[in-house]
Amino acid sequence: MGRSVLEGAFSLLDRLTDEGELGLSQLADRCALPKTTVYRLLDQLESLGAVENVRGRYRVGAQMFRFGQAWEPAPGVLRAARQPLRALSATTRTSAIFAVPRHDRVLVAAASIVRAEDVARLRPGATVPAGVELVSAPVRAPAGLVVGTVSAVLGHGRSAAVLEAAVGHAAKAVSAALVS
Repeated sequence: MGRSVLEGAFSLLDRLTDEGELGLSQLADRCALPKTTVYRLLDQLESLGAVENVRGRYRVGAQMFRFGQAWEPAPGVLRAARQPLRALSATTRTSAIFAVPRHDRVLVAAASIVRAEDVARLRPGATVPAGVELVSAPVRAPAGLVVGTVSAVLGHGRSAAVLEAAVGHAAKAVSAALVS
Protein backbone atom coordinates (compact mmCIF):
# COMPACT_ATOMS: atom_id res chain seq x y z
CA MET A 1 0.00 0.00 0.00
CA GLY A 2 1.33 3.46 -0.92
CA ARG A 3 1.66 6.50 1.25
CA SER A 4 -1.41 8.52 2.12
CA VAL A 5 -1.64 12.16 1.07
CA LEU A 6 -1.09 13.22 4.68
CA GLU A 7 1.99 11.00 5.03
CA GLY A 8 3.44 12.58 1.90
CA ALA A 9 2.68 16.11 3.08
CA PHE A 10 4.19 15.46 6.51
CA SER A 11 7.22 13.85 4.92
CA LEU A 12 7.81 17.10 3.00
CA LEU A 13 7.25 19.24 6.10
CA ASP A 14 9.61 17.04 8.16
CA ARG A 15 12.34 17.34 5.54
CA LEU A 16 11.91 21.13 5.31
CA THR A 17 12.00 21.37 9.09
CA ASP A 18 15.25 19.40 9.22
CA GLU A 19 17.02 20.96 6.23
CA GLY A 20 15.56 24.44 5.71
CA GLU A 21 15.02 25.62 2.14
CA LEU A 22 15.02 22.96 -0.58
CA GLY A 23 14.10 22.84 -4.24
CA LEU A 24 11.45 20.60 -5.78
CA SER A 25 13.92 17.97 -7.06
CA GLN A 26 15.79 17.87 -3.74
CA LEU A 27 12.53 17.30 -1.85
CA ALA A 28 11.41 14.59 -4.26
CA ASP A 29 14.75 12.77 -3.89
CA ARG A 30 14.96 13.08 -0.12
CA CYS A 31 11.35 12.04 0.46
CA ALA A 32 11.38 9.28 -2.17
CA LEU A 33 8.29 10.69 -3.84
CA PRO A 34 7.59 11.34 -7.52
CA LYS A 35 8.31 14.92 -8.56
CA THR A 36 4.72 15.39 -9.76
CA THR A 37 3.38 14.31 -6.36
CA VAL A 38 5.77 16.65 -4.55
CA TYR A 39 4.77 19.53 -6.82
CA ARG A 40 1.06 18.89 -6.19
CA LEU A 41 1.51 18.59 -2.42
CA LEU A 42 3.69 21.70 -2.25
CA ASP A 43 1.13 23.67 -4.25
CA GLN A 44 -1.60 22.66 -1.78
CA LEU A 45 0.60 23.30 1.26
CA GLU A 46 1.59 26.70 -0.13
CA SER A 47 -2.06 27.72 -0.64
CA LEU A 48 -2.68 26.88 3.04
CA GLY A 49 0.38 28.82 4.25
CA ALA A 50 2.11 25.67 5.48
CA VAL A 51 5.05 26.19 3.09
CA GLU A 52 6.47 29.21 1.29
CA ASN A 53 8.08 29.30 -2.15
CA VAL A 54 11.00 31.71 -2.32
CA ARG A 55 12.53 31.83 -5.81
CA GLY A 56 11.84 28.16 -6.48
CA ARG A 57 12.97 26.97 -3.06
CA TYR A 58 10.50 25.84 -0.42
CA ARG A 59 10.57 26.35 3.33
CA VAL A 60 8.17 25.88 6.25
CA GLY A 61 5.51 28.60 6.20
CA ALA A 62 4.15 30.93 8.85
CA GLN A 63 0.98 28.87 9.35
CA MET A 64 3.10 26.02 10.73
CA PHE A 65 4.68 28.44 13.20
CA ARG A 66 1.21 29.43 14.38
CA PHE A 67 0.22 25.78 14.80
CA GLY A 68 3.43 25.01 16.65
CA GLN A 69 2.89 27.86 19.09
CA ALA A 70 -0.41 26.30 20.16
CA TRP A 71 1.16 22.99 21.22
CA GLU A 72 1.95 22.18 24.85
CA PRO A 73 2.96 18.83 26.33
CA ALA A 74 0.70 19.51 29.35
CA PRO A 75 -1.68 22.41 30.08
CA GLY A 76 0.18 25.49 31.32
CA VAL A 77 3.60 23.85 31.51
CA LEU A 78 5.36 26.15 29.03
CA ARG A 79 4.18 29.28 30.83
CA ALA A 80 5.22 27.69 34.15
CA ALA A 81 8.67 26.81 32.79
CA ARG A 82 9.68 30.25 31.44
CA GLN A 83 10.83 31.98 34.62
CA PRO A 84 12.52 28.96 36.26
CA LEU A 85 14.47 28.33 33.03
CA ARG A 86 15.61 31.98 32.90
CA ALA A 87 16.63 31.87 36.55
CA LEU A 88 18.47 28.57 36.07
CA SER A 89 20.45 29.81 33.08
CA ALA A 90 21.24 33.08 34.85
CA THR A 91 22.53 31.44 38.03
CA THR A 92 24.44 28.62 36.32
CA ARG A 93 25.56 30.64 33.26
CA THR A 94 24.65 27.76 30.97
CA SER A 95 21.76 27.07 28.61
CA ALA A 96 18.66 25.51 30.13
CA ILE A 97 15.79 23.67 28.47
CA PHE A 98 12.43 22.10 29.21
CA ALA A 99 12.33 18.87 27.22
CA VAL A 100 9.65 16.26 26.61
CA PRO A 101 9.86 12.72 25.26
CA ARG A 102 8.09 12.24 21.93
CA HIS A 103 8.20 8.76 20.42
CA ASP A 104 11.90 7.99 19.92
CA ARG A 105 13.05 11.60 20.40
CA VAL A 106 13.49 14.17 23.13
CA LEU A 107 11.95 17.44 22.00
CA VAL A 108 12.97 20.90 23.27
CA ALA A 109 9.68 22.59 24.28
CA ALA A 110 11.18 25.74 25.87
CA ALA A 111 14.69 27.12 26.26
CA SER A 112 16.77 29.83 27.87
CA ILE A 113 19.92 29.91 25.77
CA VAL A 114 23.14 31.37 27.13
CA ARG A 115 25.84 29.61 25.12
CA ALA A 116 26.12 30.66 21.46
CA GLU A 117 26.76 27.07 20.32
CA ASP A 118 23.37 26.04 21.77
CA VAL A 119 21.26 28.51 19.74
CA ALA A 120 20.69 26.27 16.72
CA ARG A 121 20.75 22.87 18.37
CA LEU A 122 18.52 23.58 21.39
CA ARG A 123 15.89 25.95 20.00
CA PRO A 124 12.27 25.11 20.85
CA GLY A 125 10.98 22.50 18.43
CA ALA A 126 14.40 20.91 17.91
CA THR A 127 15.25 17.37 18.90
CA VAL A 128 17.97 17.22 21.54
CA PRO A 129 21.00 16.05 19.53
CA ALA A 130 23.03 13.02 20.55
CA GLY A 131 26.16 13.92 22.43
CA VAL A 132 24.77 16.94 24.29
CA GLU A 133 25.50 16.34 27.96
CA LEU A 134 22.69 17.48 30.22
CA VAL A 135 21.95 17.49 33.93
CA SER A 136 18.20 16.86 34.23
CA ALA A 137 15.40 16.67 36.78
CA PRO A 138 11.78 15.62 36.23
CA VAL A 139 8.79 17.97 36.12
CA ARG A 140 5.63 16.41 37.50
CA ALA A 141 1.99 17.28 36.84
CA PRO A 142 -0.30 17.53 39.90
CA ALA A 143 -1.19 13.81 39.60
CA GLY A 144 2.52 12.92 39.82
CA LEU A 145 2.97 12.01 36.16
CA VAL A 146 6.29 13.16 34.68
CA VAL A 147 5.50 15.62 31.85
CA GLY A 148 9.07 16.55 30.97
CA THR A 149 12.45 17.51 32.35
CA VAL A 150 14.30 20.68 33.18
CA SER A 151 17.88 20.32 31.98
CA ALA A 152 21.06 22.39 31.98
CA VAL A 153 23.86 21.91 29.48
CA LEU A 154 26.94 20.45 31.11
CA GLY A 155 29.77 22.57 29.70
CA HIS A 156 33.40 21.65 29.31
CA GLY A 157 35.14 21.09 32.63
CA ARG A 158 31.95 21.52 34.64
CA SER A 159 30.87 19.13 37.33
CA ALA A 160 27.38 17.65 37.15
CA ALA A 161 27.16 17.82 40.93
CA VAL A 162 27.42 21.62 40.80
CA LEU A 163 24.37 21.84 38.52
CA GLU A 164 22.19 19.16 40.14
CA ALA A 165 20.80 21.30 42.98
CA ALA A 166 19.99 24.26 40.71
CA VAL A 167 18.33 22.03 38.10
CA GLY A 168 16.33 20.20 40.79
CA HIS A 169 15.17 23.53 42.25
CA ALA A 170 14.03 24.75 38.82
CA ALA A 171 12.16 21.49 38.12
CA LYS A 172 10.38 21.72 41.49
CA ALA A 173 9.42 25.34 40.74
CA VAL A 174 7.83 24.32 37.42
CA SER A 175 6.04 21.38 39.08
CA ALA A 176 4.73 23.65 41.88
CA ALA A 177 3.45 26.19 39.34
CA LEU A 178 1.40 23.45 37.67
CA VAL A 179 -0.48 22.83 40.91
CA SER A 180 -1.75 26.41 41.18
